[in-house]
Amino acid sequence: MARRLLDLTRTVARAGRVTPGAIDRTERAWAARLSADPDARFLVSAGPRHVLLDGDGARELIAALESGEELPPADLRGAFSPWKTERQRRADSLARRLSRGMGEDLASLLAASPGPWTYLNMAQAQLDAGRLKALRAGGATRAVAMAHDLVALERPELTRPTEPTRLLAFLAAAGLCDGVVYASPETAAIAGRAFESAPPGRVAPPGVTPLPTPSGADAADAEEAAGAFVMLGAIEPRRNHLAMLWIWRRLWDELGEGAPRLFILGRRASESEMVQDILERSPMAGRIVFERRDLSDAQVAGRLSAACALLAPSFAEGSGLAVAEALTLGCPVLAADIPALRTAGGAAPDYIDPLDLPEWLEAILAYAHPSGEGADPRAVQLARLAEWRPRTWAAHFEEVDDFLEEIEA
Repeated sequence: MARRLLDLTRTVARAGRVTPGAIDRTERAWAARLSADPDARFLVSAGPRHVLLDGDGARELIAALESGEELPPADLRGAFSPWKTERQRRADSLARRLSRGMGEDLASLLAASPGPWTYLNMAQAQLDAGRLKALRAGGATRAVAMAHDLVALERPELTRPTEPTRLLAFLAAAGLCDGVVYASPETAAIAGRAFESAPPGRVAPPGVTPLPTPSGADAADAEEAAGAFVMLGAIEPRRNHLAMLWIWRRLWDELGEGAPRLFILGRRASESEMVQDILERSPMAGRIVFERRDLSDAQVAGRLSAACALLAPSFAEGSGLAVAEALTLGCPVLAADIPALRTAGGAAPDYIDPLDLPEWLEAILAYAHPSGEGADPRAVQLARLAEWRPRTWAAHFEEVDDFLEEIEA
């Protein structure tokens, strides 16, 4: 069997992000799994220089990044990277310190460790024809990429203007691979419409990593969200924050500070200026609507565990990870009725058309203040939730392993 070469470039490049997203968690899950394989290697590219790590180095690197603690000072090469943040410079430098080999010629670097190799790019990033050519010259007889989120190709109005071009470039490179893994049937369908000639593919949704149980200061801090509604994820048009804020403006006008509270957890992304204006200038901001950025996983878990429900009114999603994470913590979910969220949530959430604001308002009030007449919708969902089970990483790995065996045969 070919030795595995996992690309970890994205993990290091995003060292400054406090809360990893779905793609980050997938790359890290693969790193954790392959780091137990003494024959596996891990590739990190920073500028023109490439670094190879073994399993011990990969484990130490990711543990340092996930700890949130200050990384060792940057080396001299890292110090001369002014376009990067300090934490990114330190992460690059730590990768170099832990390396089993480094150099500017990727083909020669890889060839120095006997193959054959199967190159795995599980992060939908750092993939192009030149990189694949160098990898194949160094002994990578197979290359497999994973496509997570291609929504921008069919809903460009919901993303930043440069995203469709970036994704088309990724698919052009993925089309040169020996296989493509898809995070969802929807992602596979979009890719199928975009590929001129699609390589072999396999749908293998990622697993769900339970968020850590908050303790100490994190647990006390999370009490602020007790009984509130939560939205989780970057603030961008496809997440439909604006619709929820219109609902909360009506609640503010009618109920004032007696209205249910809403916590928006996530960084600000591009193309969301109106949402940002409301969060900064509306009289309800800081009184019944609260924004929290750069929270750790434990802080997010605390708020979800204490919340009345997660709101996921998205127009489009790649994976629906936030829905699965909330359900794993026993938090009810009101979700948009779109395929990605139904795949993530199954029969547990209550689903609502993302454009049906009256129904959203009615559901929010029913969850916050059960009428006492008829069934309590939140209690009914909690009963369904007792039967819900998250997707495991073992299932994902098994499906991908079967696919790799087919293309390596």
